[in-house]
Amino acid sequence: MSTTPFKRKRVRKACIPCHQRKRKCDTVYPCGMCATYGYNCRYTNDNIIGTLDGELPNAPSVKRTSHDVDGASRMTRRAATDRSPSNQSQIQRDRREGAGSSTKSPSVLADTSPGIFDEQKFRYSGGSAAMAFPHILGVALGADSPPKTRSFAYNFGVRPEEASNAHCFLGNLISEEDLGFFSGAYFLVLGPIVDVLDPETYPQRCRNYYRGSVSNSVAFAAVAAGVAALGSFLSPSGHPRESDLVQYAKAILDDPASMRLHGIDHIVAWGLRVLYLRATTRPSNAWIASCTQMHLCEALGLHEEANIKKIASLASAAVLGHDADRLRRIFWLSWAGHTMLSYEYDRSPGALRVVTCQAITSTPGSVADQFVQLIHTIPSPNSPFQLDSQPPLTPIQELFERLKALDKLKFTHPFLVVTKAEIAFCFYRRLYQLKVRMPDDCIQLLIDSGNAAVEAALQQASQGRLFWNVIGSVFQYTCILLAIDTPAATAHIGAAFKGLEKLVKAADTGLTREALSIARHLLSLSMAKKRKELAQLEAVEADFEFSQPPPASEANTAVPDMDWAVDWDQFFIEPYFCMLGQELPPV
Repeated sequence: MSTTPFKRKRVRKACIPCHQRKRKCDTVYPCGMCATYGYNCRYTNDNIIGTLDGELPNAPSVKRTSHDVDGASRMTRRAATDRSPSNQSQIQRDRREGAGSSTKSPSVLADTSPGIFDEQKFRYSGGSAAMAFPHILGVALGADSPPKTRSFAYNFGVRPEEASNAHCFLGNLISEEDLGFFSGAYFLVLGPIVDVLDPETYPQRCRNYYRGSVSNSVAFAAVAAGVAALGSFLSPSGHPRESDLVQYAKAILDDPASMRLHGIDHIVAWGLRVLYLRATTRPSNAWIASCTQMHLCEALGLHEEANIKKIASLASAAVLGHDADRLRRIFWLSWAGHTMLSYEYDRSPGALRVVTCQAITSTPGSVADQFVQLIHTIPSPNSPFQLDSQPPLTPIQELFERLKALDKLKFTHPFLVVTKAEIAFCFYRRLYQLKVRMPDDCIQLLIDSGNAAVEAALQQASQGRLFWNVIGSVFQYTCILLAIDTPAATAHIGAAFKGLEKLVKAADTGLTREALSIARHLLSLSMAKKRKELAQLEAVEADFEFSQPPPASEANTAVPDMDWAVDWDQFFIEPYFCMLGQELPPV
């Protein structure tokens, strides 16, 4: 045993978890230890202890209770490597002295980005934001400790903030074994499309949660509940408490304390909620939830590549599966879902001031990059897609060109085939409102997309994958064929209706029966319209005054009796050769 004496230091304001566990505390909020191991970092006014310098031991297992309410996803807020020997000088610069003051500015970094990213609180704000201006002014005035980016004088503060809610242990709703089963269903069906969760780190995080390896992981509990709810929805036999899982995740996401300390898990959990709402409830609910998700992406700065690299560089990012490419997937898939919902619902999408987030890479087993590529064809202020057309197009011309560009994208995954048709139908509905006549080639593009969507939708339904766009795309296709109202479109109405009827049989619910009933009603209206038009034509025909053909003796003698075996080229062309200065060709 080494007899080398160690040096005891006095540290002011050590947080309560570090004091209880006798761990080294760097006295920031949340401190590095709590951020790394997910402890509920909190301070008292008289907590002064002695600590030992040296290597940090592993965090002990903490018994889970039903009162874990704060510190959601704190593991993402600070890096464990900040306590490594190579980073001790930086820690000393960031170490607080006294009650809440600091000798240097906290980890608020500004670069060429138009905003400021606070690595300590995982918060992004624009460079001209009111909460950022005191800090910027302090830096400009040469302050050694400029003000932090806080909401100074945002209001009078005459009322306390909303209190947090108590959230039970997720294991009270679903066992670890069932969570694993329904998570497997989620990753099998939705994982390749909504590739926001790392399939390798997710199971380990679930095990850590159920075994109490982290004391506060409320936001991840919302993620796990959302995954389980979607897996239950996609399974032949769902979990008996699926609705409770949905409400559990919603309660965490709506918790004011949870949202004050949001992280990457909050964005993922909101995205899962968007998917579930889109599959089960009304359009407005899903769209509003997607707006919240996009605002969170901006609040954490995921729209800027510089911030993504900062987050991915944290040591805890590897444990949580938040590498740079995964963070880019989270941003672009959030953007794609919100843009699609907005365009489909004809609402204004959230527009970010600038997007420097790089494109996601193609990986085996994932079609997330293809899904984002599809959504890029939708007109959006933040889409990198550009039409190669000069001069600038009119809005109508642009819709036609986007429809043609969409047709050039080829996919095999059934979900993408159906989504492609949905976007094509979105373009058509806008052209229909503008009362634009569709050219035949564009009509054929719509028909080809619609026919492919019917086939893909039936394939999905046969596998029990009742995605929202499975029934919606086929229903919209029947409506659009009736609206196009050309012989080419009418020829496909029968197949579209048969596909819709099969989907209704696959999921015989009030909503599916209603959709079939409306489609049939529109068909009857179209037939009634055509009958009326036919009756008008027949009335015109009935008014004709037919005369008897003249007798042979009264035939017009001025018309010569032509020999129908005549060479018509010679008959019509030869008289004009002299006028053209050409000689007759030899016979």
